[in-house]
This record gives sequence, structure tokens and C-alpha cells, in this order.
Amino acid sequence: MDELERDLLDLAAIGGAGESGGVTRVAWSEGLLAAYAWLARQGAAIGVDPAIDTAGNAFLRWPAGDGPALLIGSHLDTVPHGGRFDGALGVLSGLDVIRTLRRDGFAPRCPVWLTAFMDEEGTRFGTALFGSRAFAGADLSGLAERRDAAGVTLREAMQARGFDFDAIPAAAQLDRVRGYLELHIEQGPVLEHSGDDVGIVTSIVGLVGLHVRLEGQANHAGTTPMTLRRDALAGGARAVLELRELARRTAGVTANVGVISVEPGGKNVVPGACELTVDIRSADPGVYGTLDATARGLLERIAREEALELTVSELYRLEPVPLDTTIIDAFERAAELEGATARRMPSGAGHDAQILAPHVPAGMLFVPSRGGISHNPAEYTTPGQCAIGSRVLARAVTLLAGA
Repeated sequence: MDELERDLLDLAAIGGAGESGGVTRVAWSEGLLAAYAWLARQGAAIGVDPAIDTAGNAFLRWPAGDGPALLIGSHLDTVPHGGRFDGALGVLSGLDVIRTLRRDGFAPRCPVWLTAFMDEEGTRFGTALFGSRAFAGADLSGLAERRDAAGVTLREAMQARGFDFDAIPAAAQLDRVRGYLELHIEQGPVLEHSGDDVGIVTSIVGLVGLHVRLEGQANHAGTTPMTLRRDALAGGARAVLELRELARRTAGVTANVGVISVEPGGKNVVPGACELTVDIRSADPGVYGTLDATARGLLERIAREEALELTVSELYRLEPVPLDTTIIDAFERAAELEGATARRMPSGAGHDAQILAPHVPAGMLFVPSRGGISHNPAEYTTPGQCAIGSRVLARAVTLLAGA
């Protein structure tokens, strides 16, 4: 077993979810902070400096060369009962790269940093890409009172782990970075079907996240005539299906309702309120520009037809972004030097690279996902595929940070 494979197994044991085989490490949780501590120990063992910034981003810093750093990164948080590769492979590949290059005597002309960004997934508070946004200097002040399912606010969750929400602006350090590299599992079936070793990402999809609340009238399920009901769940069900049909008939668009809840939740009570989340995406800037208005118009029509009150709030919004051509070329050259087959491709998932790319040169490297499965305990990339990705990433670092 090589070191990268061993690291993946060791890290998966932190937040492991028992018989499901999944991993749960949500933002600001004990499990995620334990993973950070594990990463810090690995960094100390190879002679690089561990740190955590005010936004909860973990770093290993190789203080070599001069000037701004070349940053390698991804995330260690997961969705509930998620897989052990999403995000984690990117961080651990970066660790493997630094460990290997230091062992081989490589002398970079600039510092090389590794980061695990806080809360890429946004599972707990609906604050996806939190750490990279803080690192890029985004204003996150409006997120302090976001609550998780247990009613804990983000401010309270940070305080419980020894962090001060009001200190987040100090995490803005993008001016200390010259470029960003991120390795990630594809989370789709393209590479498996094509047989290519790696994918070189050309652009990242744009996405809009909405929180929707439909309010009708709770009433007795046996005595309220069907024609007189204001059933909020019926409106929610229509929204789920009509959003699916919208995406199916619009090329390059995906739509998803991932969370839905009903009030008051009695088996013999007409639902008086229904809340749901909507995630809608497109990599085409023109199509992306219409998604929000189209989704809201669809929801407004359903609410009107079902005699429901509608409230829609935005959870997140990320524009589609192209990635840096110089880094794309470096990845292609790195793959060639390593004897790996590569293809250029867009990313249909959002990533931390999407936040950094408008500010510094950024690039992404994909490795195959078995069956295209992700966010699931069945998520899998073979040790050989992980190793090839790590070697290509290392070669790209030598091209970009070499003498």
C-alpha cells in the first residue's frame, strides 16, 4: 500500500459512519477539526508548517523560494454519509506531492502551500464554499445567524470551536498567492467511459441555490374537501417535478431539490407549509443568466395556482468561470511527461477553484469516479487512478514552481 492510499484510509476513519461505510465531517464539527489535527500531524512529520486561519481554513506551508505561493487545495468536509474521496483526495494528493517533492530534493522558486478550505459543501448552514470565499476576501458578514437543523447559529458553532465570526476578514490572503491547483474526483462518468487517466478542467458551471417556503393552511385531512385545500406540499411536489422537466428540456441545465420539509407533519393533517431547497446550474453563461428568473417565475405560477404564499431567498450564486489557460497547458504537459492520457472537459459541479479563478490563475485536474458516483459511500477511485493524478499534479507543480 502506498502512502496516498494509506492516508485516504486513515482519514476516512475520522468521521466514519459505521456500517454505511460513509464519512460525515460537516463544517465546524468535532470530526472536521479532528481531520485538521490529523493533517497538521502529517505536515509536521514532513517538515512543513501547519496553521488554521480565522475562517477555519487549514494550511500546510512549505516556506521555499520567494514571492507569492503556489497554492494546492480542496476540502475535508463532507456531505452526510458521503464518500471518502470527494475533496479529501485533493488535499491528500497535495500532501503527497509536497512529501514526494521534498524527498526528491526539489527546490521550488516560490513557497508551496496546501489548504483544506472550510465548508466547501455547505451542508450544515447553507454556506457552501465558505472558506475559499473568506480567503478571497468576500463579505460574509450576513451569514452569522444562519442556523443548522438543531437551531445552532454559525456564529455559535464557530465560537464553540474557538473561532470568532467577526475575525473572518483576517483570512483574506489571496494577495499572497500566485496560482491555485486543485485535484478532484470527477463526480461523473465521462473519464470512466472515455478511458482517460485524467481530465483537465476548462471551465466550472454556474449555479444558483434557493430556499423556498410555500405556505397554505393546515387543516383536517378527513373533513377538508379536496377542492378547498391549500396544500403546501402539493405545491412543493409540483415544484420538484416542474423543475425537473425544465432542466430536461433545456440543454446543459441541471436542477435538483435536495431538502424538503413539511409542517406540521401529521399523517391526518393537510400540510400548511412546505420548505425546499433548489439547486439549478448551467455552464453556458447565456443560459445561466436566465436560470434564476425562470425558476422564480415557475415557483410564482405554482403558488398562484395552488393558492399558496411564496417566499424565496437566495442561498448562493456563483457565475460560470473559465480556468487559466497557462495552467491548463501545464496540466497537459504534465500528463504527457507522466505518460497519462488526458482530455479537456468542463466541470458540472462547483468547486473552491471557482471562487479563486476570477482573482488568480486557477486550474483543476480530475481523476475518474467509478460509475460516476459521488456524495455516496459507494464513491470510489482506484489506488492506481489516485496515484496517476497525484503524479500529474506533482509534475505540474515542478513546471509552475520550478527554477
